[in-house]
Amino acid sequence: MSKPNAFSIGHLLTCSVICCALLSPVWASAEEQFWQLAMKDAELRDVVQEMSSVLGTTVVLDPRVQGRVTVISEQALDREGVRRLFYSVLDAHGFTIIDQGDRLLILPAADAKARPTHSLDEPAPAEAFVTQVIELNASVAADLAGLLRPLVSSNGYVGPSASANALIITDTAANTQRIADIVRQLDAGTRYGHSMVELKHGLASDIAKVIEKSLDKKTTGASSQVIADLSSNRLVILGSDGARKRLSALARSLDTPASAQQENSRVLRLRHSDAKQLAEVLAAVGQGMKQETALAGATQKASSREVMVAADESQNALVIMADPAQVRTLENIVRQLDQPRSQVLIHAAIVEISGDIVETLGVQWGVNTGGTQGGITFPGTGIQIGAMPSSDIKMPEGAVLQVGTDRFNALISALASDTNNNVLSTPSLLTLDNQEAEILVGQNVPFKTGSYSGTGNSSEGPFTTVTRQDIGISLKIKPHINEGSSLRLEVAQENSEIAPSLQGVDSTDLITNKRALKSTILAEDGEIIVIGGLIKDSVRTQVSGVPLLRSIPYLGALFRWNKDTHTKTNLMVFLRPTIVRSRHDSREISEKRYNALRNLSKPASQDSNSLLLPVDPHQLFEGNLQDPPAVDLRKPEADRP
Repeated sequence: MSKPNAFSIGHLLTCSVICCALLSPVWASAEEQFWQLAMKDAELRDVVQEMSSVLGTTVVLDPRVQGRVTVISEQALDREGVRRLFYSVLDAHGFTIIDQGDRLLILPAADAKARPTHSLDEPAPAEAFVTQVIELNASVAADLAGLLRPLVSSNGYVGPSASANALIITDTAANTQRIADIVRQLDAGTRYGHSMVELKHGLASDIAKVIEKSLDKKTTGASSQVIADLSSNRLVILGSDGARKRLSALARSLDTPASAQQENSRVLRLRHSDAKQLAEVLAAVGQGMKQETALAGATQKASSREVMVAADESQNALVIMADPAQVRTLENIVRQLDQPRSQVLIHAAIVEISGDIVETLGVQWGVNTGGTQGGITFPGTGIQIGAMPSSDIKMPEGAVLQVGTDRFNALISALASDTNNNVLSTPSLLTLDNQEAEILVGQNVPFKTGSYSGTGNSSEGPFTTVTRQDIGISLKIKPHINEGSSLRLEVAQENSEIAPSLQGVDSTDLITNKRALKSTILAEDGEIIVIGGLIKDSVRTQVSGVPLLRSIPYLGALFRWNKDTHTKTNLMVFLRPTIVRSRHDSREISEKRYNALRNLSKPASQDSNSLLLPVDPHQLFEGNLQDPPAVDLRKPEADRP
């Protein structure tokens, strides 16, 4: 047994030489080499360099050849096997090899058709690019070239030579051989041929589908085939003479003018959708049809018309102009989109609970000796020492006690107050699925933004500019009904108000309190869910007094003023979405809400002048609300009309 021979592709290509046993004298002086490849994420250029050594040839690399390669071979390969594997690896990465005799040129496959290549008459690997010229006998080169283009790879080429009535094909050796076999079958003369049928009215793709479904292999032959040539709107019929005649006659009988329902225009009146919005959708679909046709090849002769979609908003209708097939496609899309949408009733509860606890206690001192006056005054009382007897002085809130004489006075004030505010707002609104709705309950308040006082030489008088802003409760909701009974809600809620302590001052000094939230949530039909809230607890202590004296234990309380404020605010927002799927659900909800409102409008007593809503809500729109029937409230309720 001979000594093994080995080489290495970097550290990834392992080569082992398997030595053959001497089976006969013929093998006595022969040694055959085998390699086992194990490449994992190897650099392509390093692999090419090692393959050049194995194959014993010079390799020229295009600068664009790069990448990483992974190949695992469990079986040992001889030199020819390694070469075929190398060609396959390059083909898988979009590269090809052109044999230039003394060297191999490796370049992107897309550029191979512009380079000198093999002829199919010469032996070439299946992945190598080759060029073949095929002369035709009974067929027309231009017709076959258009038929064969879809069979050529994206980097290949097929074209006719009108003067020589021949086809020029450049592609991989395997694909070129396959196309050459098809050409020989098509160019077989009277035994097996093809016919071209030009269509004047119908689409080649539609008629080809109809004929293919109607083919009877027993009468037309198993090899009969109908191919649609989209570029010229023609049919290519393959088969025997008799089969081609029968299929050609069938194609002409199907090529009839479009009926009234297949014209190039259509007016579609919508029942549920908005014409303007749907027109935008169809325009985008039409643009996609155009791009898809362009990617598939040349524009069809019968599909060259631009897709035009216009909306007639006054009649909520669509006007569509396109080819018959496209009109049918767009009409089917409109039919599926123009469906009644469910509605969503949103009940919101905005609960705000706030409270203030204020405690104040203070003492003021005053001295009047005739020539000298003095005193200690603290905030919170609003009066001066000695001013109590006057009726013009506004008394402070709480308990106020003034003691002393004309020369010495003391004013003691104390106040404890509790303020509680409970605000419940329950707005509700009904909207369509995927349609935003908004409700605003509040005031439109002016805010001063500027003023002009004028000058002595100006003819314009003074004026003030203001901007108006909505203040109140605002709720915006956009519901999306998911599969089943769940909903996705896009919610934006805002509470705003003018700060109570600043009411009545000039508009330039207005301060608004604003609480807003914006969120997207998931909820079930009829589920009550909290979407946000605010809990605020504020404690404020204010102490004023005479330095040093106010710090004296016990007696210091006579020389200071204390104010403690404790503020709590709780704000919560709750939602309850209800899906309204039918008119019955809508009517039931409306009646329930109307009856609740009617109960609120009932007079509290017989002497009340409250207007009672009619039992039937339809009477609201028939004038009965303005002229209600006379009712004697002194009679028992059972005897009233």
